[in-house]
Amino acid sequence: MCHHGGAGTTAAGLRAGKPTIIVPFFGDQFFWGTVIEKSGAGPRPIPGKLITVDKLAEAFHFVHKSTTLVAAERLRDSILKENGCETAVYAFHRNLPLKRMHSDLEPTFPACYRSDQYNIQISRPVAQVLVSAGVIEESQLRPHITREWKFMYDNHMHIVMHGFFEHFRKAFSTMFIDTASDLKRSASNNDTITTTLQCAGSVAKGIGLGIGHITIGYLSLYGEITDVLDRVIYLYDPYR
Repeated sequence: MCHHGGAGTTAAGLRAGKPTIIVPFFGDQFFWGTVIEKSGAGPRPIPGKLITVDKLAEAFHFVHKSTTLVAAERLRDSILKENGCETAVYAFHRNLPLKRMHSDLEPTFPACYRSDQYNIQISRPVAQVLVSAGVIEESQLRPHITREWKFMYDNHMHIVMHGFFEHFRKAFSTMFIDTASDLKRSASNNDTITTTLQCAGSVAKGIGLGIGHITIGYLSLYGEITDVLDRVIYLYDPYR
């Protein structure tokens, strides 16, 4: 097998017991290339921008070695002994917040409502019975949230480059303006060693946060371009 090194493609090749050559381009492909190399089921990954005829030919010679074939077959045997679906379901259930899912009054159905007055979480059938019996008013019930997930993406289309420039502005402010302010405060310390350490810490913090903002800026640009390309389809595919 010789491919880009995506997780699914890599798994399919190893499941078939085939020695693998990874030519990564981005993302986790470099990771899987390294995994293949360490396992002995293939040569060192050849990044797409560095690939040559000689390097590829050398890689093909490597995968034809008997030791490489044995390593690939060993991985195949290990994969075939696994039950991926069962393991995935077990992992899913193991991480469920069961205490927040059970109804306090009757556990047959999961809780979907909460009564702040009685401090209980109840299922839909129980809520219907309580409301019908006049024990509580429907207005006293609110949706019971099992877990809240916070996302940076707000589901709104943004102007291309908006997030990119916004985060680059934050990076500039963090790396230069905030760092300069910290250095000025540190300079007022009479202890030379303490001042040096504080200055070094301020610079490292500014650079670290700045790189973080720049990274988020690039990701924002990717998302904004994706939004635009997704909507461009409507120009020539009105039935989408």
